[in-house]
Amino acid sequence: MIKSKIKIDLPEDHSQKGIWRFARFLSPVGESFRLSLNEGNTGEEEITNLILKREDQNPTGSVKDRGMAYLVSKAYENGQKNLVLSSSGNAGISALNYCRLAGIKLFLFVSPNIEKGKKEEIEKLGGELRISRKPLSESIKFAKTNKFFNLRPSTNEFGPEGFQTISFELAKNQGYFEDIFIPVSSGVTLTGIARGFVKLGFMPRIHVCQSSLVHPIAEKFTKEFIEEDQSLARSLVAKTTPLKGEIIDLVKKSGGTGWIIANKEMLEAEEYLKSSNVDTSYEGALCVAAAKKAEKMFGYSKAVCLLTGKKY
Repeated sequence: MIKSKIKIDLPEDHSQKGIWRFARFLSPVGESFRLSLNEGNTGEEEITNLILKREDQNPTGSVKDRGMAYLVSKAYENGQKNLVLSSSGNAGISALNYCRLAGIKLFLFVSPNIEKGKKEEIEKLGGELRISRKPLSESIKFAKTNKFFNLRPSTNEFGPEGFQTISFELAKNQGYFEDIFIPVSSGVTLTGIARGFVKLGFMPRIHVCQSSLVHPIAEKFTKEFIEEDQSLARSLVAKTTPLKGEIIDLVKKSGGTGWIIANKEMLEAEEYLKSSNVDTSYEGALCVAAAKKAEKMFGYSKAVCLLTGKKY
């Protein structure tokens, strides 16, 4: 495996926890309002020339902890007592945990099709759970009616903020690398990662990875797929996102592209990961499947795959 010999020396504040180690590179939040569950600093496991960024090792089991650590802290600093969020599961679980640290009440809207394990975890955490066939529109209406702050990351200027720390960790640990593959729903994670690389002064090729069921961004880059009427990657549900234009622009400027992955390819990638003792969500397997396809098409010496959540 070819490794970069150039590491990026990025100063961290080791007196701070979680994402706040990189507070100097983020939009300001007062130190007394910085909430943390020791998120971030996740593992980076190598399988030949592929680096697996283990975001499924975050405290609540997903990459969402980085975003929610920042967003809920910002809401806490602004004196919010009630927050509203629509979620397919992981963001809700994460937000509930950070809201508990701040004594904030969260009204969480989810679909009746939410994965059983995620629903059970949410119920265990408490909060106000609202099950709706239109969780996004209902959450927006509820927030407006009650004058509560909507935590929806894709419409919040600070939504991508905490995810920049993924870029900082990768640069510090891996140095320069060629490609990064990211499972995309609303695209907040990808946007934050890209903004982080802009601050660092280098940009790997960014790859949007979506399923053969929901692929509003990846389809702008590829037509090589067959539609499916269901997907194993059940967290990738956003059929539209306010960040779509920015994401397409970021991917094009980076020299990356989009990948649309079928269920069969996810299952094959899952077996590949299990052979290396990695058990993660189908979203992570989808990402690895995209990376393997890219390797066959144009090759790379060093690439990163984001494993965004644990399996429920």
